[in-house]
Amino acid sequence: MNIIEMAALLSVETSKIGLFTEVDFAEMERKLELEKHNHPDLTESISQFFNALKNHSKSFQAVMNNRALFNFFAKKNLSKKQFQEESEIEDKQAIKGFIQTYLIDELNPIVYDKIGANDFQEIALLTEAHQFLPDRVSEKIIYYATEKLGLANKTLKPPFGDFSKILYIKDANFFTFLNGFKNETIEEQVKALFTTVMNMYIADKSSELAKRTFTAMKNYHALDEQLSKNIGMLKESAEINYKPFAVNRKKYYWIYAVVGLILVIRVSMFISDISEMNSQYDSYQNYDDYEMQSEPRQIDRYYTDMKFKIDSFRVFLADYNQTQIRRLTKLSNIKTGQNPFETFYENQPTGESNNYLRVRNTSNYDVVLLENAVLYDSIKMPRTAHFIKAGESVAVNFNNADTKTIFNIYMGKKLATFQTESNHLFVRNGSIVEYRFSELIPNVKEVLETDYVFKNDADINFVNGHLRIDSEGLIEN
Repeated sequence: MNIIEMAALLSVETSKIGLFTEVDFAEMERKLELEKHNHPDLTESISQFFNALKNHSKSFQAVMNNRALFNFFAKKNLSKKQFQEESEIEDKQAIKGFIQTYLIDELNPIVYDKIGANDFQEIALLTEAHQFLPDRVSEKIIYYATEKLGLANKTLKPPFGDFSKILYIKDANFFTFLNGFKNETIEEQVKALFTTVMNMYIADKSSELAKRTFTAMKNYHALDEQLSKNIGMLKESAEINYKPFAVNRKKYYWIYAVVGLILVIRVSMFISDISEMNSQYDSYQNYDDYEMQSEPRQIDRYYTDMKFKIDSFRVFLADYNQTQIRRLTKLSNIKTGQNPFETFYENQPTGESNNYLRVRNTSNYDVVLLENAVLYDSIKMPRTAHFIKAGESVAVNFNNADTKTIFNIYMGKKLATFQTESNHLFVRNGSIVEYRFSELIPNVKEVLETDYVFKNDADINFVNGHLRIDSEGLIEN
């Protein structure tokens, strides 16, 4: 057990560190002796704990009052509200030395093992305090980060490597981690990766890897402002890439023939477009400098048809006959924050960042929060979905600076896949009907059709047959 865990075990008050008397120390020692029965690993750390508390009180206090450092070493997940407002720390070197002396054995294995395992969640949170990490640790982390970027860039280029080894590029935590340690070397590697993934996306706009990488990459705030803008542009383009829902297979062969002919024409046009795009986007710089010819903006029919597609998905979710339900298989292992859908609103939610709202479900029903981007001032585009169990909450990460964000609310119980007599279906993997609630709130269609704009944290409840949302500045349409 490290000294920060011991302080947490004793509920040491951070504000009193440096003011403890011998009586206080004696009381702490007595409590630790009692805790030895439950924590056999205490014995070796007690002397270190008191040495640090007595002789390095300012550094001890700084670590205890830093959310990222405290949560990492104490293995907690406390919110910012539970910490005092940090003042400017003058002697950062003293804190680095403190960590090197008392906590390095805890820091090294976790950091290096996690990076090796491509698990960046804890390390991403730790980057908030990167300036306090010992120099040697920071140097090694930056080295491993550039290795990861280099491997990804190499793997995604011909003759291509094993994609399963670089799936971390789809993880928002990876780019949050890079953002914390960014320097010119990392920036150049990120630029190279961006260019490589961009070329993949241009060649295949249905690429799941490219879409999720752009979404994750948004968590990297580049030193180069133009790179950040380009990442944002392609993120929006990738996120709204629509996968058409499956329809029932009937023997209308003449339709297949017509569709086949259209596909042949579209494929030839697509190949022509790709050739033109590749000549325009040979490099990151070319992408940056390319300018469209000045002409009136024409909105692709893909966007203008989206209202029909969203309405169709709403009908599937809420407008079915519950007495006709058959072949029901309940989805029991879904967790709050996950996206239950694969056919529509299928993008995965981005990782938590500084730009988020906390949405709490205080009702007795489960909630699926449908997140939409608004393009061209009025066209709503599906972005992602967030499942929130009854009584739980989720951090919804988005940036209104990119596009306006609108939410719709779908409420019910017993999320499941099932069939009814209706032929209006969305089908996963060609055979499984998309998940939806098998028990719905009474006025589900009215609620689902209402658009909400959140400006602050929100509490969602369903009381006496009516949806109630408590959120300052809420806009409802």
